[in-house]
Amino acid sequence: MGKPQPSLFASTENTLYKPLAERMRPVCLQDLVGQGHLVSKESAFLRWIEQGGIGNVLLYGPPGCGKTSLAQLMVHQLRRNLITINAVLSNLGELRECLRQAEQSQGNSLLFIDEIHRFNRSQQDALLPFCETGRVQLIGATTRHPAFYLIPPLLSRSYLFELKALESKDIARVLKNALKDSKNGLGALNIEAEEEAIESVANATQGDLRRALNLLEYLCLGLPIGSCLQASWVQKELKQWKNTYDARESDHYDCISAFIKSVRGSDPDAALYWLARMLKGGEDPLYVARRLMILASEDVGLADSRGLNLASSVYLACEKIGMPECAIPLSHVTLFLALAPKSNSAYMAWQAACDFVANGRLQTVPDYLRAKVSKTSEPYLYSHDFEANVSGQKYWDEAQQFYHLKPIGAEQNFLPLYKHRRQLKEK
Repeated sequence: MGKPQPSLFASTENTLYKPLAERMRPVCLQDLVGQGHLVSKESAFLRWIEQGGIGNVLLYGPPGCGKTSLAQLMVHQLRRNLITINAVLSNLGELRECLRQAEQSQGNSLLFIDEIHRFNRSQQDALLPFCETGRVQLIGATTRHPAFYLIPPLLSRSYLFELKALESKDIARVLKNALKDSKNGLGALNIEAEEEAIESVANATQGDLRRALNLLEYLCLGLPIGSCLQASWVQKELKQWKNTYDARESDHYDCISAFIKSVRGSDPDAALYWLARMLKGGEDPLYVARRLMILASEDVGLADSRGLNLASSVYLACEKIGMPECAIPLSHVTLFLALAPKSNSAYMAWQAACDFVANGRLQTVPDYLRAKVSKTSEPYLYSHDFEANVSGQKYWDEAQQFYHLKPIGAEQNFLPLYKHRRQLKEK
């Protein structure tokens, strides 16, 4: 039998085990890592807290960035009691009971709702009269973009503060402190760690400090007392930790947005990274192919019209081949569109036409352009009978210019004929 591990927790049998991430929560606002934009001396958030923190608050950010910790620190700073409810586990009846308790405290309690985006519309509606009149002060935490998941009336009654995903260097610093902390951390194990091992854990958890701390605890509890956490062993263990990508939630929207903007910005390497992140995370390749078809016209457009043909072809390829092989043609088209010259003239022309239809005068079709031309109307002039296919006949009463040619890529080849036709029309 090996030497028994020292107890990291209280020895009483009734003591509830707390994960390392829970034990290492910050005890003051200045200890909250990676959120300097909120807790620095110059931040509006900190001044708001110091002045009493009146109003409802929504905390938005990725998992493990410190939303719950910040809510607890706010309660401590404001010297209030905390009533906590988790939207995943609760129902409308429990919500109403919590609202009643918070209201009866007469401003001495804050109602913290974790995962508030899980509430349906009826549950969110139930919050409105309490939040609007100040009978209850709310702190809501969500990993989903509030604009997509929370009702507008609740957003309008709340202050929104965004927390950022933590950088690897910030996570590594907390992990090192956890190894040394004998009171709340893993100091009792007397384990040293190679620098590269700490970096591997920090990088593997993609900005999620909770996940990093719990992973460190899992690794250290599997080692003898006083041993060393080696990088080679850690990297071997990390192979079973899969890519964290939620194809049904905010990752789905954020990664495709980053992907599209990388292609639009002509950065092929960034585009390939986001493509790999999505496909390796289980994203539907047909969804990516559809977005490439839109991008081919919106952002490449007439600068290289081959892009739309390729994007349409890759959709067919994804249908016929499936994953993982269809990732290759997706990569092909991604690179083509990222490297292609860019023109949004087709997209802008379409938007201008839509705006004119929505806001302009409704024009009638001239008699000579109708499906059945009356004998008394002006005759229709067949365009092919005239130079450059320009008859000079008007095709609407109030002429507008929606399309503005961009001399980029293949679109510039239209420029001479485009100018010539406009000159003929003016005659």
